[in-house]
Formats: sequence, C-alpha cells, structure tokens
Amino acid sequence: MELLPHVIILGLVGFIVTISWSPTSSLFSWHPTLMSVAFLGLQCESILLFHPRFSPVTNHALRVKLHQIFQIVGFVLGSIGMVIIYILKENAGKPHISSWHALFGLSAMILTLIQLVGGLPLIYSQIRKILPMSKSLGELKRKHAQMGLITVICGLTTVGLAFYSNWFIKKEFHRIYQNVAFGAVTTIIGVLFAQVYHGRLSVENQN
Repeated sequence: MELLPHVIILGLVGFIVTISWSPTSSLFSWHPTLMSVAFLGLQCESILLFHPRFSPVTNHALRVKLHQIFQIVGFVLGSIGMVIIYILKENAGKPHISSWHALFGLSAMILTLIQLVGGLPLIYSQIRKILPMSKSLGELKRKHAQMGLITVICGLTTVGLAFYSNWFIKKEFHRIYQNVAFGAVTTIIGVLFAQVYHGRLSVENQN
C-alpha cells in the first residue's frame, strides 16, 4: 500500500484543525474542523478504499461497508458544520452563501446527499428492479463513481477556497501556506480522478 495520499490527507486535516483552534477557539472553530474531517478525511479516504495501490483493505465487501460508513459519518459531520456556520451568520446578521467558498460548500453537501441516495441501488437489487432507468449494475457503478468525483472535487474546492478566505488571512500566515495547502488539495483531486478512471476501466473490462 502506498502511503503518500494518506499522509497528504492526514497532514492537511491536521493543519486545518490546528489553525482552527489556535491561538484562540470559538464555536466557529468547529466549522473548519468538521468540514475538513468530512470532505478531506472521510470522503477522500472512502474513495481511496477502492484503489488497490492505496487501500489498506483487500476484502471488497469490507471496502463497500467502510465506504458507506465513511460517507454517512462525513455527511453528518458536514451537516453539523453547515448548521454551525448558519447559526453564526444569523447571529451576526451576515448574508448566507455570499462567497464561492460557501457556494461550493453547499453544492458539495447537496451532491453528497444525492450520492448517498444514489448508492442504495448498488447495494439493494430490489431497488434496481423498480428503477425507470438502466438496471445494469455496471452502468450504475460508473455513474456513481463519476458523480462521486464531481462531489469530492466540489468538497475539496471548498477546502481550497477556505485558504483564501478572510478567516485564513486573519491568521497572518505567510502566503506560502496558501500555495502549499492548495497544491496538496490539487494533488488529492488528481489521485482521486485516477482512482475513478481506474475503477471505470475495471468495470468496462469486466463487461
């Protein structure tokens, strides 16, 4: 198993959590913490589970189960993070969804919910039987993987844009931290894109 993607993910999550709680902390500190764990940690790792080079799990059934758990927990944590920022903006009288960061974040949450529902036919054949669309399992897997890539790119773009927000700028870090962090996010997107492409080819080869 290659560890580099996991090291990048863990390092970036750790970096965000650290700066969220130092030098001072508040209710807002939970927002970047929960969102980074949800989108950077759990969502990315749930996709890497299916790549033979990056996954520590070899049993396919276990991979699927962990994928489900990671996605559900990630959505719950992300939802809490969204509720927190909503409450803070309401209390401060500030407008909602007023930046690209917020727009991508909301899109990522909506797409994650769609993915959670869309993943059910992959698990339960009874649902596939009543679908008005193609009932091919291979076709559904491809669509789920492709939509999953779009979802995680939205989530990671949200994280990347956070490094250019007023919150991060007020931390008074040198610009190099912004570039390194955004570069790490871009690297993760590339790895996940390769994973989805690898999975699509695998499915096609099986058909």
